[in-house]
Amino acid sequence: MANRGILKRQDASTQYTEKQVKKVLKAIEISLVSETGNDFLCLCPIHGNRNTPSLSVSKQTGLFLCFNPSCGASGSLQELVKTITKRNEFESLRLISKCVTDSLEDFDEQIVEVLEEKPEFVQFDPHILDKLWSEMELYSDGRDYMHSRGFNDETINYFQVGYSHNQEMVTVPVHSPDGLPIGIVGRGIKDKKFKNSTGLPKTKTLFNVHRAKRLSSTVIVTEASFDAMRVHQSGYPNVVATLGGHLSPHNYDLLNRYFTKIIIATDFDDKSSHNGKNPGRDLGNSIANRLKNKDVYWASYEYNVVYPHGAKDMGDMTDEEIKQCIENSVPNYEYHSWEIY
Repeated sequence: MANRGILKRQDASTQYTEKQVKKVLKAIEISLVSETGNDFLCLCPIHGNRNTPSLSVSKQTGLFLCFNPSCGASGSLQELVKTITKRNEFESLRLISKCVTDSLEDFDEQIVEVLEEKPEFVQFDPHILDKLWSEMELYSDGRDYMHSRGFNDETINYFQVGYSHNQEMVTVPVHSPDGLPIGIVGRGIKDKKFKNSTGLPKTKTLFNVHRAKRLSSTVIVTEASFDAMRVHQSGYPNVVATLGGHLSPHNYDLLNRYFTKIIIATDFDDKSSHNGKNPGRDLGNSIANRLKNKDVYWASYEYNVVYPHGAKDMGDMTDEEIKQCIENSVPNYEYHSWEIY
């Protein structure tokens, strides 16, 4: 009896839960690679996709679309089941019905999900953020400093950059992946030192990920918040910053969960200042190696040139130079063939 309401032709108006769609994909052996806020991203079995996922399946309606131009398959969840399993219409509906029922009745699985350890975030004091923002408006030093670093007022306002007059420091709010303010990163306008709020959970989030994940399945990865802000100002708001030279499992999981194409725009450090190492490139390589299932590209100014005029990072470039580096991004294999690392 529980199945009877499901056994009708599926269309764009049919609604599922995320778990139900996932159950169907698993049942028909479609490889789930990652996901965005609205869709599962999979390897497309219709054209034998084996590398970068090209099949998008809606978490709410089950509607699917392959973005590979040589395939372009699309349709309802029922049509996907029919195509992959060679079932007829009734058999396809019956499989979907069983998955839907199983997902509702699988109490043990629900308990596991409820008990699964997830990052916890504590909201940063909003009164402090308001005070920092008001001091940015009250004193000219903070805004003048940001202008000297190449930021316009639109970017300053968008990221709610604050200022502490006593500390002579500009501040940028950091958010959880869901958009909760959880701390600040600061930079002294005279000593140029970076200062984070106490207990900032950098290992559980990425700067600007709460915005970037909603904008595109492509993400540009920088190191510092200022670098990400400059990339945003250059016309690419789908950018995050690692806030350091190392990534935690949670950080990698965020990149894997929300994005399919990753453009690495980490620092190009002077080896003579880092004992013969290039930490920014090491970080980029760790991303490329850890996320081999993704489309990984490297920002580059032109052939065999990573950044122009020896620039260390995105903050050392003009908006137009940043734009060229993003537009000229090269695949991981091509970048390494240059052997300039």
